[in-house]
Amino acid sequence: MTWVKAAVVGFLPDENVIQVSDGWRVRYEFLVACPGLKLDWHAIEGLTDTLGRNGVGSNYRVDTAEYTWQLIEGFRGGIALFTQPAMPIKCAGAPQKIMYLMADHLRRTRKLLSASLEFCLAGDALFSVPFFVPSLQRAVDRYGIKIAYKHDLKAIDGAAKTALFLVTEADGRVSKLEKRFDMIHVVPPQIGLDVIRESPLANSAGWIEVDPARSCSRSSPMGAK
Repeated sequence: MTWVKAAVVGFLPDENVIQVSDGWRVRYEFLVACPGLKLDWHAIEGLTDTLGRNGVGSNYRVDTAEYTWQLIEGFRGGIALFTQPAMPIKCAGAPQKIMYLMADHLRRTRKLLSASLEFCLAGDALFSVPFFVPSLQRAVDRYGIKIAYKHDLKAIDGAAKTALFLVTEADGRVSKLEKRFDMIHVVPPQIGLDVIRESPLANSAGWIEVDPARSCSRSSPMGAK
C-alpha cells in the first residue's frame, strides 16, 4: 500500500487513472471515491454580505458559530427562522439540533412563550429517515415550533431582516414568499466538489453516478457505476 499525500485534481476512468496535485498519475484496478461536498454560500443571494451580523448566523461556518450562540443568548423575543436546503447536506440533523438547543434555552430562561420559532425546509418531510420522524415531531410539538415544508431559501436581506423563499405548492406551482425575522440560522446549499462536477464520473446534478444495485467486480473498475 502506498500513501500518496496529495489532492486528487482529475479523474480518467477510461484509463483507470487519477491525477493528483503533485503531478502524478496514479493507476488503479478499483477506485473508492469519498470526495465529500462543498458549501455553496453564494447560492443564497445576499448571504455572504450579511452572515455573522444583522441577526444572521450559521453553525456551518466556524467563524459564525459563536455568533449564532450570541444571538440565542441575547434573544428577547420575536421571530427565529431555521432553514434547511435540499438534500444532500453535511449532517442532516444539524439544522434541527441548533433549533432544539435554542428552544430549550428559551424554555429554561422562560422566554419561549415570547418567541416564534419556525423551521423552513426545502423537503417535504421532517427527516429523511422515517424511523426518526415521530420522535422529532414530538419535540417540535413540545416546543411549539412551526414547520414550513417545501420552503427553499433563495435570498436574504440582513439589514431589512427579511428572507425570500421559493415555496412549492401542492399542485406543483412555485411562488415567492418573504418572511421577516429577528434572527435566522442558515444552512447553505451543498454541491459536489469542482473536481467531481468537472469529471466524467458526475451525473447531471454534479455528484458521482453510482448504481447501488450493481456489485463490484473486475469488469467494473469503478466499483459501481
